[in-house]
Amino acid sequence: MTRMTWMIVEDDPAIRDVLETMCELWDFDALIFTDGFKAMEYLSKEELGDKRPALALLDIRVPGPWGHEISARIREHPDLNNIGIILMTAYELPGPDKEEYLIRSGADRLIYKPLPSMDELLQLVTDVLEARDNS
Repeated sequence: MTRMTWMIVEDDPAIRDVLETMCELWDFDALIFTDGFKAMEYLSKEELGDKRPALALLDIRVPGPWGHEISARIREHPDLNNIGIILMTAYELPGPDKEEYLIRSGADRLIYKPLPSMDELLQLVTDVLEARDNS
């Protein structure tokens, strides 16, 4: 059985480490990118290899293309267009802006930092993936 892989785009080392540790504890693989440039480079590959992500956790404000732009690119990728996508931000977005980010990016959810507890994050991921499986 193939282990689930998460694509993580996060420039803050502390948050990146927490997410990587969560993946290890839950027995998931992680593709970790520290900026939007590296994430977009990965997404430009025709063949993604064995570690095709089932989920993307994308910080909105990273160097290079922002998380919502990466999300939109994922939705255009023929091998990834149905994966779960969660945007993350430390900046409060007004309701209309939040909805605009979700619509334009194709992301499933937007969460605010600090991140939810491990149990809450795992439940959120499960909900997003189940919704994608049923769509």
